[in-house]
Amino acid sequence: MPKPCFSAIDVLVVGGSGRVGGSTLRWLHRLSRRADAGLAPLKLASGGRSVSRFQASQWRLKQPDLAFVEIDLGGSVEQLTAAVRGVQLVVHTAGPFQGCSQPKLLQACIAAGVAYCDVCDEWPLSQQAKLLSVDAVAAGIPAVVSSGIWPGASALMAAEAVDRLGGPGACDELELSFFTAGTGGAGPTIVSATFLLLASDALTLSAGQLSGQPAWSGRRIVDFGHGVGRRACFLLDNPDVPSTAGALQIANCASRFGTAPALWNRLFAAMQKLPRPLLLNRQAMHAFSLVSMPVIRAVDAVIGSTNAMRIDAHGAAGSLSLRCVHHSLEDCVGQAT
Repeated sequence: MPKPCFSAIDVLVVGGSGRVGGSTLRWLHRLSRRADAGLAPLKLASGGRSVSRFQASQWRLKQPDLAFVEIDLGGSVEQLTAAVRGVQLVVHTAGPFQGCSQPKLLQACIAAGVAYCDVCDEWPLSQQAKLLSVDAVAAGIPAVVSSGIWPGASALMAAEAVDRLGGPGACDELELSFFTAGTGGAGPTIVSATFLLLASDALTLSAGQLSGQPAWSGRRIVDFGHGVGRRACFLLDNPDVPSTAGALQIANCASRFGTAPALWNRLFAAMQKLPRPLLLNRQAMHAFSLVSMPVIRAVDAVIGSTNAMRIDAHGAAGSLSLRCVHHSLEDCVGQAT
């Protein structure tokens, strides 16, 4: 049986039974128990609907003290508020975020006075969340959206690159490039989110004008450096494009993604041609991802799960590139969050 929540919870990871949420819990557990931290270990909880999935993830994470909080994101804001009340921090990792129109969990955290962060990779939803900034300030809580690996850590890399060129306004063009070997050890939720992204135009910025380009177009070869090499990358929607361009005063910006083996890139290109209503069908894409998992797992076992990011910034002062490579997407996404 799940460990009952008799004591206050420091961090509730909603979606903690998934790959991203599980990795986040693993890193929170690890970092809060470092000998040099000098603090009491965090009291962690995983939020979700399924007790059996929680028990499986608890065994996988080797965290017997991990608590379970039943929470249904399809419920009302009032129900979500009751579920998170008394928690110190909520981390929302329960994607896919595509197709969601309202940040109900954030609204619940504001109502309950609970700090909040998420890994949202859907631009319209992140903008709805930002409209609640005044409410969060009034409630006295920090609230951070789109704070995973990408978007998230990638935006920090972009800010660092622009700062080295001279700060906001010094960068004319920013190129964001990402590569993951196989699916990076992703679960079906992340795979279905990628399928959903193929139905959305990739936001790009050209001469200060934001526009949408067809997903998986604009092929470009990107050199990710030692251990990864040159890889084909394609336009894919990423909220880092409008957010970093606005914050850093950049006129031209685009984001690309590629994977390996090349067969996966061709599969994504073919899927992008499917009728948009089908691609936007969350249930259909989740079902397809579940059916695909045996093949995906077999390929991942051979190809690995390396994650690589490259940021290229160009301005009057010159150009520079920043790279970050990690051997495991699943591990680094939790570390970044």
